[in-house]
Order: sequence, then C-alpha cells, then structure tokens
Amino acid sequence: MVEAAAQEFDYIVIGAGSGGMASGRRAAAMGKRVCMIENRVIGGTCVNVGCVPKKVMFNLANFLEEAHAMKGYGVNGADGITLDFPAFKAKRDGYVQRLNGIFRNNVNKALIKYVEGTASFVSST
Repeated sequence: MVEAAAQEFDYIVIGAGSGGMASGRRAAAMGKRVCMIENRVIGGTCVNVGCVPKKVMFNLANFLEEAHAMKGYGVNGADGITLDFPAFKAKRDGYVQRLNGIFRNNVNKALIKYVEGTASFVSST
C-alpha cells in the first residue's frame, strides 16, 4: 500500500453517492476543507448500477409493452418493433458515464479533494 502525504481536512465524506455528494458540497460551500473518498465509481450505487440504469431499462420495457398494447386502440406497426440491445446498452452506459462526469465536475467546482480508495477508521479518538 502506498501512503500519501498527510493532509488536514475539516470534513471527510466516505462514499461519493448522492448523499455523500450533497453532504460534501454543502460543507465545501460553507468554507470547509473537504475530502471525499470512494472505493468504486463516483456517483455511487444509484447512478452506476441501481436507480438510474434500472429506470432507463424500465422505461424502455414500458415503452415496448405500451406500443403493443396500443394495437387495441388503432395503433399499427407495433408488431414490427425490434430492439437492438447492444445499441441500447451503449446509450444507457453513456448516460451513466455523463452523470459520472457531472458528479466529477461538481466535486472539482466545489474544490473537494477526491480520493479513489477505501476509507477506514484506525482510532476511536
């Protein structure tokens, strides 16, 4: 393990998800020196593997289901709808990556020190 030079912060955030991001940015806006530590991908579970990609996939599935259901209301052509899943996946992943970039820009604009790694407490004091 490589140890970095010691730095002093007023506020440490463990996790760069939505909650950590809001907390860290608020502290930085109040003039605190903030360090944010994330051991996976900036944006946390929701942005990367949870809420966001799930909702994109749900919306696609809902659209396809509704298109077929509309046959009963005079909409024609729904039977010819096809899905290019690799293209869809690339667009979905691109959307997530754009959100990662927005999170990264927000950290930079707030002058938060961002560390990719794992945090732990070594003392109770």
